[in-house]
Amino acid sequence: MNKLHLLIIIVFLSNFAFAQAPHIYEHTYPAVTEENPQIRALMDKVSIDSLTTTIEHLSSYHTRRYDSQMIYEVQDWLFDTYQSIGLDSVYRHDFKLQNLSITETGDNIIGIQWGTKYPNEFVVCGAHYDSYNWDGYDPDTIFAPGADDNATGCAGILETAKILSRCSFDRSILYCAWCAEECGLLGSAAFAKDCAEQRMDIVGYFNMDMNGYLEEGSDIHVHLMYTTQDSTFADYFYGFCHAYYPEMPIRQAWLEGGDSDYSSFNRNGYPALHPFEDVHASSPFIHSRLDVMGLSVNNMEQSKRFAELNLGAVATLAGINNAAVEETVVQEITVFPNPASDRINIKAEGLQNVTVYDMMGQKIVFCPASSDDFAMDVNGFKSGLYLFAVQLKNGQTATQSVIIR
Repeated sequence: MNKLHLLIIIVFLSNFAFAQAPHIYEHTYPAVTEENPQIRALMDKVSIDSLTTTIEHLSSYHTRRYDSQMIYEVQDWLFDTYQSIGLDSVYRHDFKLQNLSITETGDNIIGIQWGTKYPNEFVVCGAHYDSYNWDGYDPDTIFAPGADDNATGCAGILETAKILSRCSFDRSILYCAWCAEECGLLGSAAFAKDCAEQRMDIVGYFNMDMNGYLEEGSDIHVHLMYTTQDSTFADYFYGFCHAYYPEMPIRQAWLEGGDSDYSSFNRNGYPALHPFEDVHASSPFIHSRLDVMGLSVNNMEQSKRFAELNLGAVATLAGINNAAVEETVVQEITVFPNPASDRINIKAEGLQNVTVYDMMGQKIVFCPASSDDFAMDVNGFKSGLYLFAVQLKNGQTATQSVIIR
């Protein structure tokens, strides 16, 4: 969690209006009044052992400070880990630091799971992976384990991706690991700005930043941060929490100082929420060498609960349509070659049309199909990853990612 502890950061953030920008798109949200057994079964797969392993690994780095050399090792580990899950695509979102003494830092890591019905509508969840220590200014020697701030959030997003990657959803899902949060939300701000400039349709953003500390004698509860403009989105999350954990308190609250990555999205016109450990009794050990397991992260049941809520709320909003990817109609189509350079061939029984989207969810081309064996010229495409959404005459849609060289 960013604490606005340096004057230059305060100056940088003062360039933003803290009021939310008008929504780029307006969406309605489901009213959740009772449990969905399929969603509950997925939530029950969240593992304390898995969360603990990720938190311990991330906090084992000497530092994850944004301007250290070790930040690149952390970045590469996250990239490789997300790739190993089996998502449709994982990429590094590069951005430049502005108004700071250095120009480079680790990239944002973005994992994509394409939706089968509305692939150009995105449900996004994310957490920052950089850490900070107040005690010193040498980025490479200062010890900054960052267990609660924010290995806990990273673990929750990674756990969500591991479990949901086995399922199929109507909308696309982005799983994000942000860098340079501690120096002014720079990673998420750059990404959200890119999304807004490309008119990307983000239905909602869920943030995870600090959820492992619980004051002695307290019961697990959630403090939820959001702007007034996002009240409808928040109502969805309140309803979800009450349906699945009716006895757990959840209420709106605000940080007394600082900010987190959800603000990057609502400043760019996207609905965003930030569930948080108690704002009045959060970990007193963050931004120090004491932000470690057992001390700063002292309640893994609470971390598990936050991960379950994130997973369930994301899955519900994305619109789960099958328990397993293998059951979708993707098996009924053939798209080749992949990678391709000049021509894509698509074969499917009852082929009706093909829509191509770029990595940001923008529609590139729409082609009605004249037969069940269809060829598409891709000579004019830029190199990169694309989603081919193939609609069949029976109303079903199958998707496949294709690399164009």
